[in-house]
Amino acid sequence: MSTVGPPEPQQFSPISALHVFVSLLGEVEQATPDAPGAFYNRLAEAVCRLGQMPRAVVFMYDDVARRVRVVGSHEVDIELFDGHILAIESAPIAGRALDLDTVVEGPSAELTAPYDTLLGIDHLVVVPLAAGGRGFGVIFADGTDRHLTDSEREVLRSLGKVCALALSARLATRQQVDGRHLADRIDLARDIHERVVQRVFGVVMALQSGALLDEVDQRRAAAELGAALDDLREAMARPLAATPKLVTFTLREELDRLVSQSAEVDVQWQDDVEIPALFEPVTQSVLAEAIRNARRHAAPGRIGVAVRGDADTVELEITNDGVGPAQRGGAGMGLRIAAFEALQHGASLTFGPDGAEHWHVRLVLPRPEHA
Repeated sequence: MSTVGPPEPQQFSPISALHVFVSLLGEVEQATPDAPGAFYNRLAEAVCRLGQMPRAVVFMYDDVARRVRVVGSHEVDIELFDGHILAIESAPIAGRALDLDTVVEGPSAELTAPYDTLLGIDHLVVVPLAAGGRGFGVIFADGTDRHLTDSEREVLRSLGKVCALALSARLATRQQVDGRHLADRIDLARDIHERVVQRVFGVVMALQSGALLDEVDQRRAAAELGAALDDLREAMARPLAATPKLVTFTLREELDRLVSQSAEVDVQWQDDVEIPALFEPVTQSVLAEAIRNARRHAAPGRIGVAVRGDADTVELEITNDGVGPAQRGGAGMGLRIAAFEALQHGASLTFGPDGAEHWHVRLVLPRPEHA
């Protein structure tokens, strides 16, 4: 691998700075889990070259622990920092660089022990790694021998911003991949629930009835279990790729159908509310699962469906007045899968008993312009 190279005493060149930027951006994609510090070591080298400084250390902020850890360095033994965690409050000079979004110089006395001596730097140059209102960390460099020129200060600030933007893009890509993996798991769980569990549930109910099954019923039960196994094999064999759930009818049309077929279903739809097309699949999944659970686990005299909204949200609520023991004990897999689907749309799904005899399922979705 090529190296950025040691500090060079020649006149600062914007073209050389551009080459460094391009080189580092390329290495963001090449960084691997096996060598997580390689990119940050190169970043520390780049700061030293562009600022004509002998050494530097890269610190990154951990959102969860609210601590800063060393992730890379140039001409500094990173093992010196083992066992030391830098709290934000112990480095006000770093906070100042991030708040002002500029390169800051100052004495190492601004650091608390042991970092005031571990770095071995008398005069600090602090480069913020920040972009788009998000701070990722800072680079501490040795500015003892000389003060930066205005052009060097600006190019170091730009370097930090470019790297922060690249890290932001990498983080966003990772989050998209994680989202796709979650969608894959939801898709598989939904498929197994709807195709396998429903068949097995029917057989279990027949066996638990206490009645002796005649030959015809036995063959039917065996066929259902065989079909369930086939469905399970098919589901487990297919590639894990999220498949968007398509719907033929709108939620309003589906509710009209339910009302026409079921006297216990009562619909209240707020006049000025429409379900955005983006949310049709998840709203219909929630409706189907809520109706299915109400009829299977309860004895409702009325199933109420309300669609309402305001300037920011659209809400679907399904209630029934015949809570059974199974519902008081908790929700099944179907509603839990629907809850994950809702999260993918930036929505929330809540469900549970509402008083002694009622059960409610409430889906709250952001309007697309607010999502």
